Amino acid sequence: MNNLMIATNAVIPFIVYLLAGLICKKSGLVKEEFLKQLNSFVFRAFFPFIMFNNLYDVDFSVIGKSFFVPFAMVMTIILIILAMIFVPIFEKEDPRKGVIIQAIFRGNTVIYAIPLVESVYGSVGAMKASILVAFVVPLYNIVSVAVLERYRGGKVPFTELLKNIFKNPLIVGAIAGILFNLLPVTMPECLRSPIAQLSAMATPLSLIVLGGSLRMASLKRDRVPIILVTVIKLIMVPAVVVSIMKYLHFDPLELFVVFSAFATPVAAASYPMAQSMGGDADLAGEYVVVTTLTSLLTIFLWILYLTKV
Repeated sequence: MNNLMIATNAVIPFIVYLLAGLICKKSGLVKEEFLKQLNSFVFRAFFPFIMFNNLYDVDFSVIGKSFFVPFAMVMTIILIILAMIFVPIFEKEDPRKGVIIQAIFRGNTVIYAIPLVESVYGSVGAMKASILVAFVVPLYNIVSVAVLERYRGGKVPFTELLKNIFKNPLIVGAIAGILFNLLPVTMPECLRSPIAQLSAMATPLSLIVLGGSLRMASLKRDRVPIILVTVIKLIMVPAVVVSIMKYLHFDPLELFVVFSAFATPVAAASYPMAQSMGGDADLAGEYVVVTTLTSLLTIFLWILYLTKV
């Protein structure tokens, strides 16, 4: 029962935000045009604070002491490469290619991984999960920006691609977080507190917008790629990662930390990013919703398995 509560508590807030957006749209409280404007505003104004918050406090020296961090990074890079090779073979529309590739490798680690690990392993687990999140989230965002920019349309010169990557709000936030982390000064609480609050606003707002923007007709049209990616993301990839880590005799805590990064649903940030960068935003939103709801079952089953073996 405790494991069920862990999984449920991680997923239910997402469902509440999605329903709030759906109710606001159905009741006429918000219009489609307002939702699009709000989505762009949240992506550009709030999501940079998530990246800043993640990177400001992290101890970068830990990467040389903990093998689970480089292992997770290597596995993520392998997954990205495989997705970039195989997705274009089956999907011919550029706006959808970037969205599908992003959905395969980009998990909602910020919201899911840390609470999940803390629920099972306590504060020590939460600390290790925070360290891993601080390294994989920038990788997610850098690659997501590059992939979506690549498939925005036409041939983009490498210098222009690089320029657009560094102009992306998430990358700007990450760079600012690293710079402030390295400065020999401590940020005063009067600044830390509002930055943390702005960071906390990003995910609820983006999910409310997503709930109001979701179209059931699109879900039916996209059912094949949705089912395929959901199975890959929530079942196949975690199974491979867990199997390799067991074979390499990883510590159970570190195994669970890395598992939590690979078994989580598609990141909520992928929807506003796809909409802002010319990707298929409807498909991106569908991935967030379907994998979030499906993960209520898959995460519960995974936690049950990993805490018993």
